[in-house]
Amino acid sequence: EDTNKDKLINKKDLRKFYYFNLESDSIISLLPIHFSALRSQYDIKNDVLYIFAKNDSNKNGQIEKNETLKIFWIDLKNPVFAKRLY
Repeated sequence: EDTNKDKLINKKDLRKFYYFNLESDSIISLLPIHFSALRSQYDIKNDVLYIFAKNDSNKNGQIEKNETLKIFWIDLKNPVFAKRLY
């Protein structure tokens, strides 16, 4: 998605995580709307995914260095939405 409206889809746009069911007829965004994923880390022992994301607080469709980093936790046994840890 061209979130910053520059007519290009590149690394300057917000990055999202989605959940698709097996039939691909249900698509759910795992992060809140104005968050952009920076990286993720899989915890094999607990079968959870940690997503490190920044909030696009000024809503310009791109992430700046001064925007706050949050950590989200997704239980991969039931990945309906991400819970914010920090």
